[in-house]
Formats: sequence, structure tokens, C-alpha cells
Amino acid sequence: MCEPPLHPNRSHIPGPLAALARWAARRNRLVLAAAALFVLLTGLLSAGVSAHLSSGGWLAENTTAAQVRNRLAQSPHGGMPPLLLLARTTGSVDDPAARTAGTRLAEDLRQVPGVTGVDSYWTGPLTPTTPARTPPSDPLLRAGDGHTALIALWLDATEHVRHDATEHVLAHAARPHRPLEIRAAGEAVVTREFQRHSEQDLLRTELLAMPITLVLLLLIFGSIATAVLPLAIGAVAITGTTAILRALTTATPVSTFALSLTTAVGLALAVDYSLFLVARYREEIAGGCPHPEAVITAVRTAGRTVAASAGVVAISLLGLLLFPVPLMRSLGMAGISVVLLAAAASLLIVPAALACLGERRAGRDFLARRRQAARSAARWHSLASAVMRRPLAVLTLTAALLVLLALPFRDVNLGLSDERVLPADSPVVTATEDLRTGFPQVGTEVDVFLPGWRPASPDDADRLDAYARRLSELPGVQGLRTATGTYLDGKSVGARCDPTAELAASRPCSGVRRFTLPTGTWLALNSAPRPYSAAAAHLLHTIRTQPAPAPALTGGATAELLDTRDVTFQWLPAALAVVVVATLALLLVFTRSLFLPLKALVINSLSLTATFGAMVYVFQQGHLRNLVGAFTVTGTTDLALPFIAFFLAFGLSMDYEILLLARVSEAYNRSRDTARATAEGLQAAAPLFTASAAVVLVVLLALAATDVTDIKIIAVTVALSVLLDAVVIRPLMVPAVIKLAGAANWWLPSVLRRLLPLPSAPEPLGHGSVETTASKPATDASLAT
Repeated sequence: MCEPPLHPNRSHIPGPLAALARWAARRNRLVLAAAALFVLLTGLLSAGVSAHLSSGGWLAENTTAAQVRNRLAQSPHGGMPPLLLLARTTGSVDDPAARTAGTRLAEDLRQVPGVTGVDSYWTGPLTPTTPARTPPSDPLLRAGDGHTALIALWLDATEHVRHDATEHVLAHAARPHRPLEIRAAGEAVVTREFQRHSEQDLLRTELLAMPITLVLLLLIFGSIATAVLPLAIGAVAITGTTAILRALTTATPVSTFALSLTTAVGLALAVDYSLFLVARYREEIAGGCPHPEAVITAVRTAGRTVAASAGVVAISLLGLLLFPVPLMRSLGMAGISVVLLAAAASLLIVPAALACLGERRAGRDFLARRRQAARSAARWHSLASAVMRRPLAVLTLTAALLVLLALPFRDVNLGLSDERVLPADSPVVTATEDLRTGFPQVGTEVDVFLPGWRPASPDDADRLDAYARRLSELPGVQGLRTATGTYLDGKSVGARCDPTAELAASRPCSGVRRFTLPTGTWLALNSAPRPYSAAAAHLLHTIRTQPAPAPALTGGATAELLDTRDVTFQWLPAALAVVVVATLALLLVFTRSLFLPLKALVINSLSLTATFGAMVYVFQQGHLRNLVGAFTVTGTTDLALPFIAFFLAFGLSMDYEILLLARVSEAYNRSRDTARATAEGLQAAAPLFTASAAVVLVVLLALAATDVTDIKIIAVTVALSVLLDAVVIRPLMVPAVIKLAGAANWWLPSVLRRLLPLPSAPEPLGHGSVETTASKPATDASLAT
């Protein structure tokens, strides 16, 4: 049962946060009931959100490659087929039994809802309305050993339709088709396997991490009543953000990554913010402050830290909205939503819960004696004092460590993920490797589109034929198809098609229908190099420099990577400017200092660069694989992963930074002694950010056990960032820099000093603050790990 609401006249502490706390405390039952109702309603509104999320979103919009992809979507056989079936037999694929089974399977698959086109070795191109016929066999769809042939399928571009079609095709292919054995490869199958493994791994992570997290929360908060606060706040932030994402799916693609990161960030911020507030409340109680005033003062002081942290992280995430990449925009929208909801929920639920519980239950801590012993030892105060005795040496060593960790980032090779992010023994991975080995002529497709141009005359057909021959003999091109036929090594394979002849279904050159669209003509090139390699990029550049019958656009996996990378780097300065300006402005208001915000940005940037270096060293280059679990070394780093890691790591590091700066500034306002304030601030803040880091590390290290390499990379990278922040950046580097800066830490031009609001004056013991003396060198942080 809740305690009676706080008496309306018991506390007159000024300020908007105090007023908010006073209102929430007086109406504690209403606030808690409203929070429960909010979770229930948003949970219902967001039900089934996974079915509406996009597994793509990795590619930039409005680029040349995106234009080619959109134009080819108008053709039932446009672009690289997203689903490929390898049909293998012990005999020859030309045996009557194999031909009969392959033909039947291809014709059955074209009737699957969502399948727009089928092309097989035995049937040639088919659509759901193509009449049955017996075309000549296509040599590009037959393996060199004669035992395997391909069935290529094109699917509807709508995400949920494509997903359902993939499931139906795979279920159909799993049936007996003697003498053929069917295996699946292609983008659609890789996406399906990625989602399946991700869901399984996330469930396994929750089952593994949740019991440990609950035990940690109980140890950190010291009672069941307060330990459930982060879970309640996390529920509000996560379900609310999920409902927002569900609404956004009606207007824009939202990535599945956004939902996964919402859960991780929501829980992390809920732990941070509730920890800051409850810790401050117990400090006020320990200082003799009455329970009603302690609740309000905790929100007025620690709540300012919560608001500043949420503001810095949320506004800086606006930079992600500038990138024309759906995945990054999804992360920005999800991040801003979950941060603001977590902060708002903390500032309302925590004072309401503390008022509801009353002083006896809210202040209960079964580890109080152990924490008191830790505070008496003042280990963090002693560490800060030791660092400030030799600040230059400590700063040099820590900076050298971060620079050393960052060095591998110079060799980053950005690419896009492929099937190798899955476990090496996955059937999709082995099928894809067999596809590349048995069908080198299929390889990676490069699409060349000639917008607004069609071979309407014999001269046009000759120009297209010459262009196709020239492209097919380029080094690395292992086959080419277009409206005039099929080409290998600069020569036409089979009879040349005549695009100007009547487009009759009975004609053998059905490629005329496939490669001539109302909006133009296209050519499909199969290249040997992997799509994201330097050789593939060189081949694409060579293709772009060849003279064409009309201005040509290039698409395909390699073009999509290069275009996305170029657009991302084009918008990167603007995004960084938003992050820097927003962070500096808010920290300037929060600290009333020019140096401290600059110091925070520089140190955080150096720390994040160090973790990016570790990402390249471990995952791109393949070092220390035994420490993080098995994965396939690809030699590239997915273009989006540094941004995702930055999103998570930056938010957590700014949380810890603002908490430490708040405690240091508060101590400085009392003593006007920078060294003493730094030691007291670290003694007060370190138990809180180390406790938070412990919870985050448990979740991330459990997530690192995933089978999907991309998720493993994010988990390990952010875990390293959190670890560096908790054991190197805050306790060592920050005190050293503050000591070396001296009075410059608090310098502020007179113009800004007049404009910015003054900090709250220190209050006497028992009325809003905890007095510190030489014998008690730190504010009383009652929650410690």
C-alpha cells in the first residue's frame, strides 16, 4: 500500500523540477496508475510491430543505384534475382527425369503469390502469365560439371509480400523433387535467415541476461521495492517508443534494428536515470533531510542531471536524421523517442514511487553497512587525488592507450553485410559458396540502365550489340545479357536477338521482353569479384567510363555500396556539426563553462575512435577471435555499424560524463577548490556510473554470444566503450585534464555569464544537499557496486 500523498505545504523548494516532483509526489497513486495504463495501451498499439518493420534500409535513397533498382522493379525479371535455387542431381541436368522435374518445379513456382518472374535452365524466363514452351537451354544457368542447374526467382518489392513469397517458395522447394536436390541462396533467403537467427539470439540473450540483471539491480538498489523502478521506467520508454515506431511505419520504412536498439537503450537509460534519482534521495535522507523534502530535492538536483543528459543525447541524435539512409533515420527516431520517454518517465515515476513507498521502504537498503564501509574507505577519492598528483603522466599514458587502440581504424574498409554474417555452417552460406564455385558466370550482378533509350532500329540494335560485346570482354566480367542476346568474352553465345522484330512469345529471343522496358533498356553483367571488394569497385569504374549508346546509369550491389558511402560521407560534416553544436550548447548551459564541454567532446571522441579501432582490429582483421566467439572474417566493416555503435556508446558515455560533471560542479560551488571538488565529485559519481556500467555490460556480453556477426560486433564494440569509460576515461583521464586546466575549467565570458542562468546555491545539511568536510571527502553516494 502507498503512503498518504505528501502534504502540499511541507516543501517550498523552488524551481520547475521541484514543482514537477511536488506534483508527482502529491498525486503518486494517479501517476503510477497512469504509467501502468500507458504501458498497457502502447503495448496494445504496438502489437505485431515486427511484421511492419523493414529488414533493409541499409542503402541510401535517391542515388543513381537506387534509381536503377526502382526502374528495374518495373520488370518481372529486373535486376539480380533475390532468390536462387540450386537444383543438383547425381546424373546430368539434361537427363529427361531431371529436365521434367526442373520444368515442373519452375512452372509451379511461378504461380506462388508474390513471385513476379522465374528463369531456369530448362524453361527460360517465365512470368505468371507466360505460356508453356520449350526454349533452348541457357548455358549461364548450368554448372560446368553438368550436375547442377539454377532456378532464379524475382519477387514483389513490397516487404511483407516478399517475405511471404520467400516462405512459400522455400516450403515448396523442400518437398521431394526427384532426382533433384534443391538448396536456396540469394538476398531474400539471407535476410530471412538473418531475422530468424536474430530473433533466436535476442530471446537467448534475454533468458541469459535477465536473471543476472535482476540480481544486479537488487544489489545496486538494496531492496526489491526500488529495484523494480528501472524495469517500470524501461517498460514505459520501450513500449512508448515501439508504439511510435509502429505509427511511423505507415509513413516511412523503419528498420528492425531500431526495435532491437530501443530495448537495449531503454533499459540502460532506465537504470541510469532511476539510479541517479534514488541515490540522491538517499543522500538527502542520510544528511537529515525530511522525507518529503528529500524526494523533491532529489528531483531538483539529480533531475537536472537527467534532463541535461537526455537533452544532449536526444538533440545530438538529430544528426542521424540528416542521412538519406532509412536505417540511420530509423535509429535517430527510435533513439530520440526512447531517450525523451525514459527521462520523462524517470522524473515522474521515481518521485511518485518514493512518495508512495514512504521513507521506511524507500530508504531501505539491506547492503547499507557494506556501502557505508566503502564510503568510509573513500577509494575513488583517493584514486582521484593520486591522479591529480601526477596529472600529466596519467593523461599521457591514457591518451597513448586510446590512440594505440584507435590506430587500426586507419585501415577500415567499409562494405555492406552479406551471407557471411551468418554462422559458417548455415545452409544458406554453404549454398551461396557452392553457387559462386559452380556458377562463376553468375557472380555478382552489375546492372547498366540506358534510360529513355530503346533499340528501335537495326542501327540501334548494332550499337547495343557492340556495347554489350565491349563490356563482356572487360576483365572480371563473366557473362552479359541484354536485349540482343547473351555474351561471353566479347562474343555472342547462341543466336543474336533482333529487338526490332515483333515481340512474339514463340520467338526464342524472349530476352527482348525482359531487357527492354517502357522507360529504357538494361544490361545485366555478371562480375567475378565479390561486390564490396576493391576489384569490384575498379570494375564498376571501368564500366562507367565505357562509351554507351546513351547516357548510362549503373546499379547492383557494388554501385549501391559506393553510392551509399558517398552520400553518407557527403552528409557526415553536417551531422557532426549538429552533434557538436547541440552538445556544446547544452553542456555550456549545464556547466556554465566553456572548457568542460570542449573537454567532454574531445575525450568522448577519442574514446569512441579507440573502440572503432578495436572493431576493425578484431572483426575486420580477425584478431582475438577466440575471445569473442566464432565468426567469418570478411575483410570489410559494414558501413552502418560504426554509426550504430556511435549511437549507443555516445549516449551512455554522455550519461556518465554529465553525472560526473554535475557532482564536480556541485562540489566546486561549495568549496571553490577544483582539486577537492574533482575528488569529491568522483567519489560521489563513480559508484553510480560503475553500477550502471555493470548492468549494461551484462546485457551486451550476453548479446555478444549471438551467431550473427553484425550483432556481435555492435555488442562487443559498445561493451568495450562502456568498459573504457568506466575504468579509464572517468576515473583517470577526466581528473587529470581537470587538474591541468585549473581555473580554466570554470572560465566563462562575461557576456555568457550574464545570459546563462545561475546555478542553485548550496543548501545547509538536511535541506537539500550533503555537506562535505575534510574528514568526509565526498558526497554520500549511497548506491555502490
